[in-house]
Amino acid sequence: MKIEIVEDIKEKMKIDNKYARDVIAGKAKADGKKAEKTIIVTPEVFAKIFSPERIKLMLKIKRNNISNIYQLAKGLHRKYEAVYRDIKLLEGFGIIKIKDKDNKKIPFMNEPLTI
Repeated sequence: MKIEIVEDIKEKMKIDNKYARDVIAGKAKADGKKAEKTIIVTPEVFAKIFSPERIKLMLKIKRNNISNIYQLAKGLHRKYEAVYRDIKLLEGFGIIKIKDKDNKKIPFMNEPLTI
């Protein structure tokens, strides 16, 4: 997954839509890197989504074998509710996934994240 930070989302959409039309019309070859799942945000939105606490959360999930959200919250010295809310937000963007195992919710990241 890739995160791209742009100043003007509308301009980026125009460029990407033109590229997609050219590929469909056969005027351009499909580029695998451009086809990669990408989140496009402005600097302001990026700062809201990727707060220092959420970045720490993602690093902890990526580095450690997390057995459940409660253990993760305890390891981060944060309240369970706050960690769960952050995980659900990041899950909505496709950055974190949650699997259910033995009545436990286990967060994980199986894709590299590039900014």
